[in-house]
Amino acid sequence: MSHYFRPEPIRFVRLAMMALMALMVLALSAASGSAQPTSRLAQETPHLQLAGALDSPVTLTGLLSWHVDKTRKQVLSDVVALPDDAFAKDMAIPSFGYTRDVIWYRLDFSVQEKITERSYLELQPSYLNFIDVALIGKGQSEPFWRSSMGDNTPASLRPYGGPAHVTALPLLDAGDYRMFIRVQSNSASFMRVKLWPQTDLITALTVRSLAVNVFFGLVVTLGLAYLTLGIVAKDSAVMLYGVWVFTVGSVVAIVAGIVLSEVKPEITWLNDFLLGEINIISHAVTAFLWLYIVDIRKRHPLIYKICCAYALFILSFLVGGAGDLYTIVGNYIIPSHSIFMIIMSLYLVRKLFDDVRNWLIWSYLFILALPTGPAVMLQLALAGLIEATPMRLELHQFSALFHMIAMGILMAVRLAHMDRERISISLKAEETTTLVEEQRNLISMLSHEFRTPLAVIQRSSEMLMLRLQGRKGDVLNRLQRIQLQARKLARLVDIFLSKDGIEQHDFSLARELTSLSRFMQEFIANTSREDAEILVNEHNTQNLEVFIDETLIGLALTNLIETARRFAHGQPIQIELYRNSSLLVEIAIPCKGEGLDDDEIRLIGDAIFRREMETKELRSALGLHISQRIIDAHGGTIKLRDRGNDGIELCLLMPCEEIEGSKA
Repeated sequence: MSHYFRPEPIRFVRLAMMALMALMVLALSAASGSAQPTSRLAQETPHLQLAGALDSPVTLTGLLSWHVDKTRKQVLSDVVALPDDAFAKDMAIPSFGYTRDVIWYRLDFSVQEKITERSYLELQPSYLNFIDVALIGKGQSEPFWRSSMGDNTPASLRPYGGPAHVTALPLLDAGDYRMFIRVQSNSASFMRVKLWPQTDLITALTVRSLAVNVFFGLVVTLGLAYLTLGIVAKDSAVMLYGVWVFTVGSVVAIVAGIVLSEVKPEITWLNDFLLGEINIISHAVTAFLWLYIVDIRKRHPLIYKICCAYALFILSFLVGGAGDLYTIVGNYIIPSHSIFMIIMSLYLVRKLFDDVRNWLIWSYLFILALPTGPAVMLQLALAGLIEATPMRLELHQFSALFHMIAMGILMAVRLAHMDRERISISLKAEETTTLVEEQRNLISMLSHEFRTPLAVIQRSSEMLMLRLQGRKGDVLNRLQRIQLQARKLARLVDIFLSKDGIEQHDFSLARELTSLSRFMQEFIANTSREDAEILVNEHNTQNLEVFIDETLIGLALTNLIETARRFAHGQPIQIELYRNSSLLVEIAIPCKGEGLDDDEIRLIGDAIFRREMETKELRSALGLHISQRIIDAHGGTIKLRDRGNDGIELCLLMPCEEIEGSKA
């Protein structure tokens, strides 16, 4: 069996190694690109100049320079005193991954003419915990204007309510100025800054708020609908997908500022808590959903368990979703989750090569694997492993929308297919019920037909015995034997051809305390034939009694002996009786001869010990499983003992006890 299964885990490990190497290359390239942040682009960067009133929005992100305070102890005066080369500058979006370090941003600008209308400064992302902005005149050390924002700032203390962090700049006189922005967060730390005229800002925030609220409402409705349908249909994939839609939609809406604008929390950690907890749940549910979709449980049960443990490990970070522990999630869990999704996508591609005509795999490839690319880029950009660009930060929103629409269609097809299957199963169940009822009627009819001739035989033998009463001879012995076998056959009909015998797994036993020696002698006398003789050797078992149903035990022994006769080819069957222990007696039936090979031994073992038998393969061992059930009902067992070159032994072990007075 091993040569069928060993290559699969190896292929899976190769996929994992390829994904890991790709991520390492990205990490190294990102590290090489950001290891030496210099001001070489400072001269190429245009200097911001303001005059009078602002006509249109101005993006300030590319004008920022930054300084990382790893001690988290520097104050504004310390940063103002730093030389220019202490600040790095680039045209890209400043991104630092998940860090608890304090990031200081600096922006130099000039005012040509006195500003006559207020302009508004917007800072993103919305989940930054603390944002402090200060304005200093060129050549001065103390700020003349300050503003504090961040999602850890109570709503009543924020300059403006809404989905973004916005503050109004003062009306500045002509001159040179320097703006400092201090940011501290436990989430992905990057900065996007924009300067807005009042009218444009109101329009942008209104449209943005409307879009976020509509999106959030649709996502919540869709997620709850999938969850409800999954519960009703008892389909774990639909339930998981419903949870995923709800969590991913909630994360997108919270990042867009729906909690800040609608809830307006006074609890400082609420937005941070909701974002962190829901994001962790989203990653864990994504892992479970991928495992279910690629159906890895059947082919790789060990890898499936490892991946389930990984998903549960992600969930364990729920205890610190709103604290500094979340930086561990960002630095380690999110990159590892990217590797996980890449591996699952590659595994889905490999499954497609195995079954290229499977439309469901093609659907999953387009609906799941393709949107995985933007999701991985977003995660790696947030973790600081690749450069953060507007496309990488925003493409995921469009791919997620495409995924939800396409997946909604696929889920509708899946539910319709499940409904058809449910109807088909219901019809099959009805047909099965009808067949079972017909089977019962047939067995009842057979039982009646068997009992009628048996009754005639019993009555006829009794009348003949009355006529021959007082006589001796072979005829009388044969009549007694006929009467005994007829009673046994009637007993078997009652057990196996009755309604109770069909529906109950346990036999209805008529047990009596019987001398083992007497029972075996009578059994041999009634079973042995001239062409198939049975011999018994007793080894210190003459004084043992057994509490048995003689008819059923006789049937069990007959089945075992008939199996041995198949290979004896007319030779006598030598049964050995041993005292296995003080409480058990062993009846050993040798099974040897020409034709008994490894395949036959396997079939015999399967017939004894397996409940589900394949009729074609185990037809030669018919009845052995019934024997096992009979012995089990008596508290015993059947064992298959290997005798090497001498074949095997069918060993029947049963409880026994000493006949009273035999020890004396």
